Amino acid sequence: MEIVKKILDKIAEMIKYLLGILLAVMLIVALMEVFRRYFIGKSFAWSEELIRYLIIWISFLGGAIGYKYQNLVFFDMVLGKLKGKAKYAVVLMVNTISLAFVSYIFVNSIQTLLKPSILHQKSVGLQLPMIVPFLAAPIGLGLMILFALYHYKVIIDYNREGGFDQ
Repeated sequence: MEIVKKILDKIAEMIKYLLGILLAVMLIVALMEVFRRYFIGKSFAWSEELIRYLIIWISFLGGAIGYKYQNLVFFDMVLGKLKGKAKYAVVLMVNTISLAFVSYIFVNSIQTLLKPSILHQKSVGLQLPMIVPFLAAPIGLGLMILFALYHYKVIIDYNREGGFDQ
């Protein structure tokens, strides 16, 4: 299982670097467009579309990273009042519900991605295949599924060490 942790950590590290690059590109394009509109009075037709697609990718990949490090909204107030088996049960239940929800959305995103209207369509400004922005959902959600499955090991190990009894 240690090898799985190393692989997931390496994936998360690569995604963090990718997120930094995507944010930098988005910032540069946005600043460039502000400058062009203010001083020149014109803008590129593709810039708004590129920023929109980058936001989509950053949201899904960032959500996956947030989920891996358990930095998303959680029942902190409820968990703070629980101890022992009750706390363990709630944490397992939340992870299971999250996994079920993310899996459901993942399947729906794959079905949407495979529709002919997505597969054969191109974006207006960039002339990108629409599959490119739509791929953000299954990739981000697939990563969340991997991280949620690994969280079971983390939760069970933490319980064995007596972490929920504190």
